[in-house]
Amino acid sequence: MKRVAFAAVMLAGAATGAVAQGAPPFAGQWAVEGPDACGAGNDDLKVTFTAKQLDYYASACGVVSSRRLSKSGNAAHRLKLSCEGEGAKSAREVILIVLEKTEQRPELLLHIDAATWDTLSYQRCGQ
Repeated sequence: MKRVAFAAVMLAGAATGAVAQGAPPFAGQWAVEGPDACGAGNDDLKVTFTAKQLDYYASACGVVSSRRLSKSGNAAHRLKLSCEGEGAKSAREVILIVLEKTEQRPELLLHIDAATWDTLSYQRCGQ
């Protein structure tokens, strides 16, 4: 009986940890011109992304849906967005791909407009 109770506690703890670690890899603050742009006074170069919202300098987009693009990893997501900014509303789709840090480069986020394929790269702030 003690083993069953201990196993239940361990499973509950693991489930709680999974929820805490459930943030997508693109969550956080990023800067379009690298970590120097993360400083104060460079708000127009920074974006802040969460699982539910993408905040840009002059607009904000709520995440309507998110779909992971790879069955083997969590680095690429396609998001449908509902955006508002500068007096306009729009629907957009973007692809966000996080490239892990290597010896040759810092951690990067590729932000791809799914309609036009316009691409921006951001570097994570705080590294």
